[in-house]
Amino acid sequence: MATKSWGNVRQLSNHARVLRYIFRNQPVSRSEIGQDLNLPRSMVTGITARLIEQDIVRELGKADTQEDGAPGRRRQLLGICPDARFAVGAEIGVRHFRFCLTDLAGHVLEELCYAPTEEQIRRVNETLCLGVRQLLDRRPELGGRVVGVGIALPGHLNAQTGGMVSHAPQWDAFNLRAVADGLDQPVTAENNVRAMAYERYLFDIQSCPENFVFLHVGPGIFCSEFKGGMLTGGSYISGEIGHTISNPDGQRCECGKVGCLQTYASEDWIIKKARIIYASAPHSALRSLAGRAEDITLQTVLTAYQLGDTLVIQELREAVRYLAVAAANLAIIMGTEKLCLHSRMFQHEILKSELKAGIESQLTFVDKQNSEDVEILEFHPARAAVGAAALAIDRLFICDRS
Repeated sequence: MATKSWGNVRQLSNHARVLRYIFRNQPVSRSEIGQDLNLPRSMVTGITARLIEQDIVRELGKADTQEDGAPGRRRQLLGICPDARFAVGAEIGVRHFRFCLTDLAGHVLEELCYAPTEEQIRRVNETLCLGVRQLLDRRPELGGRVVGVGIALPGHLNAQTGGMVSHAPQWDAFNLRAVADGLDQPVTAENNVRAMAYERYLFDIQSCPENFVFLHVGPGIFCSEFKGGMLTGGSYISGEIGHTISNPDGQRCECGKVGCLQTYASEDWIIKKARIIYASAPHSALRSLAGRAEDITLQTVLTAYQLGDTLVIQELREAVRYLAVAAANLAIIMGTEKLCLHSRMFQHEILKSELKAGIESQLTFVDKQNSEDVEILEFHPARAAVGAAALAIDRLFICDRS
């Protein structure tokens, strides 16, 4: 089946532009669509009529206010039919493989998640195909209404070969074309954090602007940007904020550079440093929480923080300080409407408050309003998989319409 790696909104057909506009602005009237997209009313009327006939768009009722230039006439509002089509999103990683079946509004109808074996990772293309089939077998009634499959990658897609660009050799076998050949569905793929940004853009229309940056702190640190409704980035180093230098005299990162942000604020490095504390500090709270240093997880570290472990508190505050500076620098350089941060670490209220205060202290030197454009999101473990479904909906359904 077909693969698609990029959807350029500047090259969309008028039909696709109208559909995408309705997705992002519903409830919306035909006159608003025409004005904002600079399309004649007759064209908008024809396109929306076809979308209604196809049960993709529906009329939601009259607006409370009158239409401009037509006294006494209230606008008819349009919106997407959530159950008109469906999509599968998959996220692959060393810690878990996750598959989600969603409707056009991002509601998760079915989910499958498990920790993969080495064999499943080695046979990643077959594993992906099997997971998609297992998920769709739960909903045979959907038939041909599944628009395709999106895949969130722990690396970057090589659009020429279909392979994955990653420092981790275990993903060498991945190939998007092999997955497409194994499925009776169109497929597309993107970096996992870029997929998370898609989840915000398509499924969180109330609070997500057209221009925003999404910063994710997990095993590594990565950011992605939407500008004018388009996911930006053209090289494999775009978004790799975790490998920007925070301290030239710091520790050597796995990438070979010294003092990367990742060595201070990523989950993997926080756990790595906590294991050193465990081995060197016999009175650390970590000793009562884990039988061995190897058993320490991020949750172990956060629990030790709550228990008042001095060394762990010092470690996490250092992480917050470096991350706050990096996030503020990102907001200043990018000049975006909103900066969204996503991490398990900042579900802890004290750490969240410290990060927010740290960012604000860096942004209020001109205007305090800038600090209000930073949002620390609630952590959702399925965000990348749901974002991969959004990716499929946008690239394989909305942008593919002629």
